[in-house]
Amino acid sequence: MNINSPENNFLNFIRSNSKIFIYSLSIIFISLLIFFWYLNNKENNKIVISDNYIQAQSLLKNEKKDDAKKILLDIIEKNNSPYSSLALFLVIENKLVENKSIVLGYFDKIIDNNNLQKEDLNLIKFKKAIYISDLKNEQEILKLLNPIINSNSVWKNHVLKFLGDFYTSNNQTQKANQYYSLLSNNN
Repeated sequence: MNINSPENNFLNFIRSNSKIFIYSLSIIFISLLIFFWYLNNKENNKIVISDNYIQAQSLLKNEKKDDAKKILLDIIEKNNSPYSSLALFLVIENKLVENKSIVLGYFDKIIDNNNLQKEDLNLIKFKKAIYISDLKNEQEILKLLNPIINSNSVWKNHVLKFLGDFYTSNNQTQKANQYYSLLSNNN
């Protein structure tokens, strides 16, 4: 066999760089292990959060509001896209947190979550506007809802009707008619 043959050159190259190959393969293997562990851990966290949400619903049915509140607030803090907003809606529906500024902070935390899809985000903004409507904070409500009105959101008609009703309840007939008019033109 020829000493300068391509096979010998390749074998000599591998022998001389064997430590580099072993380290490289080890790093790749460890990186893959870490990656798959991360994916598995993330999936397990989703399952735990969904189980906790179901447990909180069960606790609410059994009138154990304090226990349910702890679980729901923990879910909100974890900021898992679907379950955080669902947990917040349960907190509001069952009046588990009376302080409006704390609830508004939870709304903001969920709205700031970058993992939300556009229509989910629009729904949460709409629900926040409904929640603060009794405070009669017109500027905040319009700030939340104008982007929805100026889009093709599935929530646009609901927002227009809500604003018409909001202004009607505040005896601002001209503004109410403006939004009812937009609603009828949109239909």
